[in-house]
Amino acid sequence: MRIERPSLPLALLLGSLAACGGADEVKPDQKPIIGLLELPISHRAGGSEPADPTRVEIGVSEIRIDGETVLPLENGKVPAAEKQGDQLPKLKSKLGQKRALSISVHAAAPYETLERVMSTAFSAGAKEVGFKVRKPGSNTDSGFLNIKDNRIVESPDDLKFTESELLPWDTFVAAWDSSLEACKMSSRGDCGYAPLAKAQGGKLDMMLRSRGVGLALRFRQTGVVEPTAEEKKPAPRAEMLEGLAPQAVAEEKPPEPSTEHVFTLRADQATVSPSPISGIVKPVCSGQACAATVDAEGTSSSGRVISLIGAAFPDGTPEPKLAWVKAQN
Repeated sequence: MRIERPSLPLALLLGSLAACGGADEVKPDQKPIIGLLELPISHRAGGSEPADPTRVEIGVSEIRIDGETVLPLENGKVPAAEKQGDQLPKLKSKLGQKRALSISVHAAAPYETLERVMSTAFSAGAKEVGFKVRKPGSNTDSGFLNIKDNRIVESPDDLKFTESELLPWDTFVAAWDSSLEACKMSSRGDCGYAPLAKAQGGKLDMMLRSRGVGLALRFRQTGVVEPTAEEKKPAPRAEMLEGLAPQAVAEEKPPEPSTEHVFTLRADQATVSPSPISGIVKPVCSGQACAATVDAEGTSSSGRVISLIGAAFPDGTPEPKLAWVKAQN
């Protein structure tokens, strides 16, 4: 029986498929799934992509690792079947052990998805994150918001940083009035009032928060040792002359020293130029790196959270240390 040999073009095609691992192999897609105008806007955009990163794309319908789709999304949300606690097992198996992440995230993707991706990556050994962002007022220029020191915490009240990583509370006390004035430059915020008395000592607990259509910056005193009951006892009153009843003296109580201040602004104030958020934080963090907690609802947009960070720590200011709170719904 005569056996027909395949024609030369067919033989070349079969050989090509065999060399590439077969017709069923799916090659990574090199075309980005997130356009420039879909990136978050950030006042911190002067960085370059981290060296030798794992590239993560978080779109509306999928998550890609180095161009390969590893997880489907439902309107930006991770399907329940793909979650394991705060981890994404399919994602972790593809991440490897690289220290740096380069993240492109659709601005409308929920914070819960972004936080789960970072939590999974950090548990796999990543530490540094570079977010690809769009520069304010530009439709053509992008850059990176880079944070080298990141961690995930269970709740806003967890111990997030060591004492040596926190600035003195008095750093904010010295900047309090300047921060208030910067906030008042915006008509779209609640700046609070200058306190009658300001607490002294301890460390600064700084938080950036996204809730609904609002953003908040909270500066709070922490790490102060409370006085004992003995120390709180009032000083003894002077003895009165014999035979004369002591007269009641109305003592004016000094104002309670303020240990916290919260600035609340509308979300669009993170992307205007200049941003009042930058003006609030600059007197505190312009000369030294601040440690801050990032807290957001799970449904908050990733773009809003990243814009808040970029406004708080714009280009030209020291890079902060960030503790990301697990998404709360």
